[in-house]
This record gives sequence, C-alpha cells and structure tokens, in this order.
Amino acid sequence: MAEMQKLLVVLIIFGNFCEILAAGEDDRVQLPGVTFDINYGLYSGYLNAGNNGNWKMHYWLIESKSDPTKDPVLVWFQGGPGCSSFGGAFEEMGPFYINFDVQTLFENKYSWNSKANILFLESPIGVGFSYDTTNVDYSVANDTQSAGQNYQALKDFFTTVQPKYADRSFFLSGESYAGVYIPMLSARLTEGIISNDFPNKNFQGAAIGNGFMHVPKLFNSLVLWSVYHGKVSLNDWDYMKQTCTKGSQALYDVDNYDFQQYLTSKDGNGMDFESDKSKCGDLVMKAISVPDPNDAYNYYQDCYNPDFSNWTEPPMDEQYPALKHRIRKRSIVNSNPSINTATLFNYESSDTQLGYPCWNWMAVRKYANRPDVQKALHIDEAWQRAGINESSRNWHMCNGPLYEQYKITFPDQQQFFDTVLQKTQNPNFRFLIYNGDVDTVCNYLGDAWFARKVAKDNGFDTTADIVPWAYQTQLAGFLQRYQRDKDNVMIDVLTVKGAGHMVPNDRPAQSLQMINNFMASTGPNYNSTDNADPTPNLANFNPNLQKTSSAPPIRISLLFLLPILQLFIC
Repeated sequence: MAEMQKLLVVLIIFGNFCEILAAGEDDRVQLPGVTFDINYGLYSGYLNAGNNGNWKMHYWLIESKSDPTKDPVLVWFQGGPGCSSFGGAFEEMGPFYINFDVQTLFENKYSWNSKANILFLESPIGVGFSYDTTNVDYSVANDTQSAGQNYQALKDFFTTVQPKYADRSFFLSGESYAGVYIPMLSARLTEGIISNDFPNKNFQGAAIGNGFMHVPKLFNSLVLWSVYHGKVSLNDWDYMKQTCTKGSQALYDVDNYDFQQYLTSKDGNGMDFESDKSKCGDLVMKAISVPDPNDAYNYYQDCYNPDFSNWTEPPMDEQYPALKHRIRKRSIVNSNPSINTATLFNYESSDTQLGYPCWNWMAVRKYANRPDVQKALHIDEAWQRAGINESSRNWHMCNGPLYEQYKITFPDQQQFFDTVLQKTQNPNFRFLIYNGDVDTVCNYLGDAWFARKVAKDNGFDTTADIVPWAYQTQLAGFLQRYQRDKDNVMIDVLTVKGAGHMVPNDRPAQSLQMINNFMASTGPNYNSTDNADPTPNLANFNPNLQKTSSAPPIRISLLFLLPILQLFIC
C-alpha cells in the first residue's frame, strides 16, 4: 500500500510537471506562407482580460532568434486608439513581411525578436481578433478600462498561458496612443508588484515611440515644428506671435504660447481638434494640418502611382474617415505577384523599402483574413460573430467605430510616470521616449518638453548635454539622458533621424540597434553594436517552399517514467 501511495504521488508530480511544460503548446503556430528557415517558436491564442473571462484578448508571441530561454519579454502595443499590434508586427518590427501576392512571407532581417521574445497584444477588446464573448456589438473603450484589460491579460500570460516566462525580465513598448496605454499600465504593474498581486516582479522599463502623452504640448510644439519646416508664411507667423498670445506671460516667448486654446475638440474626444473659428484658430489649424494626400505620419514620405486594380477593398481613409491611420497616396513598386519583395530592398542605405510602407497595410489585411491563416492562429470561431464593424467577420488593422466612440480620459500622462518613478523597486529601471523626427502627428519636440518636465519633477539631473548616436558611423539621431543618481533610474529621450511615426518601418536597422541596446542588461549604450548585428544575413528564400514556420513542439516520452516505475515493480 505504501508503494502505491508513493507511486500515486510521483504520478501526480509528473502530471503537474508535464502540464507546466505543455502550457501554451496548444497555441503553437504553423504559419502559412513562410519562405525562409526560422529557429524560433510562434504562438497565438487568447488571454483572459477580465469581465469574468468574457474579454478575450488575442496575443501573438514571437520567440527570440537568439536565446528564447533567457532573453527578455518585450510587450508591444499599437496606437490608435483602436489599431492592432498584430498588424504592426507585419508592418513594422516583426520577422515576417508580406509579398504582394499575399500568399508568401519574406524576412524582415531587422526584426525586434533579434534578442527578445516579442508579445503583441491586440488591445483594447474589440481590436483585431480580440472580442467580448457576450456582446457582439461591443463598442465601449476608454483609458481606464484599457489599462485594466491590459493588466489582467498580462497576468494571465505569465501565470496560465505561458508560465515559462513568469520570472523573466520584461519591458513594455509601443507607439502613438500607446503613450497613454503604457504609462497607465506601468503604474498598475508597479503597484501590483508591490502588493504581490502581479506575478512577475521583473518589470525593467518601457519604450514609447512618438507617444501621445501630453495633448497640449504636442499641439503647441507642432505649430513651431511647422513654422520651421516652411509651412507657415512669415506674415502669418508675425501675426500669430503678436496676436495669439492670450494668457502668455511674455510677448514672443513662443515656447510657452498656448496655441491649443484656439482649437476645439471634435466630438469632445480630446484627440482631434478644429479651429474655434477665430483668426488665430484658423491660422493654427492651417499650420498644423497636412493637406491631402500627404502623409501626416512621415512628412517626407511620398507614394505615387496608386494601383489597387486587383484589390477590391476601399482605402482605409474611405472606410473610416475619422480614424487617422497612415492616409496617403498608396503605390506598388511592381504588380507582378511572383516578385519576392525582399529582392527589391536596397540594403546599402537607410531608405530600404522602395514603397513597401505604401501598400503593406492592405497586404496585411488580406493575409489576416485568409481562412488558413486564421485557423493557424487558433482564432476563435466565435470571434467571427463578434466585433463592431459591419463586416464583423473580417480582421481590420484599425477599428473605426471603436475610435469614434473613444474619449481620452487622461490627456496628460505625468501622474502615471510619477507613480512609476516614485514607487519602482527595480534598480536601473528605465524609460525610453523615442521619436522619429519627421512625424507631424506626435512630434519629437512636444514629447521632449513632456519628458523634461517629468524628469525635473522627479528629481532627475537635467543638466547633461544632448549627444549624437550613430548607426554604422553615420548619424542616427540625438540622445538626451536624464538620470537619478540615488537609484540609477533613467529617462532617455532619443530621436531617430529621418523616421516618421512608425520608426521600426522607416528606420528598421537603427530601430533594432536602439531597442536591443535599451534592453541590454549592461544598461543602454545606443552606439553599441554588441547587441545589434548591423548586417545580418537573410535566410534562404524559396518561393515554392511554403515552409512550416514553427520549431518542433515539445514532446514528453513515457520512457521518462520507466526508472521511477522500476522502483515499484522490483
């Protein structure tokens, strides 16, 4: 009897061991259309984001190319609000880019999974493949609710879905409206770690790209950005400096002018503005608006010769005019679907893409709506009956109706930065505020103003000089570092030369060097090439290969039990 009890205990322990090892393996992905060899795992499934389990947040995990058992987890949030990080993975920093045939995937050799396990969360609920199981017309989203969903989803990731990462260092990252998501989630995580509510204590920092963190500073700085880029006549600028000064302390102290007071919020959402019908309001709107069909997200990005004769879906700006996605004249470089787009890229300069940003969003949408792709991603059948779009069975890069009902709750994110910086218990915690310097939606100057105020108010040294950083000996941008001596916590404010709103897309090589150095255990040195191979080799491309894209799943043999069973048989 005693031997049988021992055997039972061993079997229970072994069963738990197997369950832990197999956790998340049901979410392993065999991605259709991959045309190159990979050595890392892919996972896709759902996380419990709260509301009694009815909020199901889709996640897309791409393991590290280097050492997935040791490298940190990097969580990525897309902006919007209402845009999909799954789409961002294929448009920006993921390892898979889509050929024009929408059947095959080619390699982005500057993928951010170079030294990180990237976790893409489609947030908030209602975006992408994320949905509410009880309400097919779900359309409620706001800042506080989004922060709660993100917190609960991450808890579920570390405790239930992928517990092998439960003790791993992790960072948050994202762009645009993630400038709201990330500070609020960071504050929740910091407090959850202190109260022992959050399971992973190793929250090391957050990187925010072209962040929407302080609405007045962004709009006021954009006026100056526009003036100094030749968009405003000298006569209009003289008038604005002399007349649009209501509430200003000193005439011509334009850095402190509140130009936003002459604007009114459209629909009260706190994100989109129009003139208050005054002359000052009209001049301010003229200064900060980018005329169609130019690209507000990259002032120097031009796309010509649009040709979507084979793609029947209307452009995103026609589907959701209220949603500020990457609206521009879109082009294709070569309409031959057999062309491997990777061969068209010029790897000898920083402008590598030859029009890919002009049409990739449509390719991603068509690929994500392929039935075989959704099956491979383990997308719930129930999702096809959920969502708030009229064509609710389709995946969309951005959820227009969700955006239209969204109202920003916290247009100034400083209180959440303050919470993190005052309460973090992790030495060497760091924030990276990075900006492509030709974005006119969330411009670098407004974010720099905001970051400096946060640093000053939290006891950081703000006297250090700004310094250049380089990629392959060429200027890549500038770095302003704010550091607090007592705990070595830092805020890095960094520009990426020539990039717009989507930095990983516009400057892929520079962005990879930036993010790897930010996460380095030795601390950020953005000039270092130790953590970023500047010339990685592409994997072999074979358009007819259509490879299985995932590493072999974990298998546990019952032979493991034989030595234990012998103890009880003999």
